[in-house]
Amino acid sequence: MIVEVLLALLVSILAAFYVGYYLFGLAWGKSEPPVGDETYVPKVSLVVATFNEENAVEKKIENLTGINYPRDRMEIIFVDSSTDATREIIKKFIAASDINVKLFEEEERRGLASALNKGYAMATGEIVIKTDCDIPIHEDSVREIVKQFHSPSVGAVSGAIRIVNQSDTEIGYRSIFERLRLAEANLDSTYLFNPFCAFRKELIQPIDQRSVADDAELALKIRKSGFKTSYSPTAVAYETSPTSLSERVRQKSRRAQGHIRLIIQNLDVLLNPKYSRFGLFIFPANFFMMILSPWLILLSLVICFIYLLNLAGLIISSMILLLFLVLIAAAYVKSTPKILAGFLDSQLNLLVGLFKLVTKGPDFRWTKNKRDKNS
Repeated sequence: MIVEVLLALLVSILAAFYVGYYLFGLAWGKSEPPVGDETYVPKVSLVVATFNEENAVEKKIENLTGINYPRDRMEIIFVDSSTDATREIIKKFIAASDINVKLFEEEERRGLASALNKGYAMATGEIVIKTDCDIPIHEDSVREIVKQFHSPSVGAVSGAIRIVNQSDTEIGYRSIFERLRLAEANLDSTYLFNPFCAFRKELIQPIDQRSVADDAELALKIRKSGFKTSYSPTAVAYETSPTSLSERVRQKSRRAQGHIRLIIQNLDVLLNPKYSRFGLFIFPANFFMMILSPWLILLSLVICFIYLLNLAGLIISSMILLLFLVLIAAAYVKSTPKILAGFLDSQLNLLVGLFKLVTKGPDFRWTKNKRDKNS
């Protein structure tokens, strides 16, 4: 009886939360957050941290020079710790460019957070934009991402990532992910940020040297200081997704690890009315999805097995559970339906990320994703 009640309780909690949050996304994610005057063109600083990017930096330079934004209102800052030809390629760009380009040469590799801290400190623009070397941005994305800063209440804005080689699993994940981010921004502020994002310069604070979620960390610091963190679905950057399952899990679980660590470090926000609807609703929802949900699902499976064991014996219960796990694995691998596959993907990577965080500590090493050979 206790097992049945506990299983029903866990399933009810999970179902109530996800159905409720999905309905919230549908209701609040219908439109973009209000934007200001489109003629608003503050000075911007684009910060690019590089480490052994000789095969990608020329494409990034070409991408940055094609940005549709006034040259006299833009500067580009490279922070480089490479041991290959990346630095020489950047220097050639500086010599030939009509844009204000700066290069800070790190004598030793200290990690991504350290490089970004240096780049942000060097920036002279009103708005500082982080853009990774291997993630090109649309030519109009700078204009799109700065529009929301016309409102003095906005302190940070995240752009949208489009996966150029995305699988059905990725489509399923992002179909929910982007709608919820937009809904959170409309309600108050969004928690999740990605590698293409912008911050009001005067609000930037140093990032933890061991951070594995630098963009979300800085956005959370800004929200805690009283400013809103928003999302722009029209400010688009393009990322190549890992082509193998093992590489995908490695990348996604590392990101998950960073967010788990960040949320645990900021539990003072949880249910805190000081942070308005962000503290009372949005942050607790992300806490549930990233910290509690994966383990509640795993616990439900364990209790389900115990229930079947008491009901049908070891052999039959093991066969039923195995069949259930095979069906889940098939849905994940075949990406059918897409939303379910995306959900399973996120929960799996959160479990792996937390396991790595507990057993090995934060993986703050600066590593590049393996790119598709055709990308």
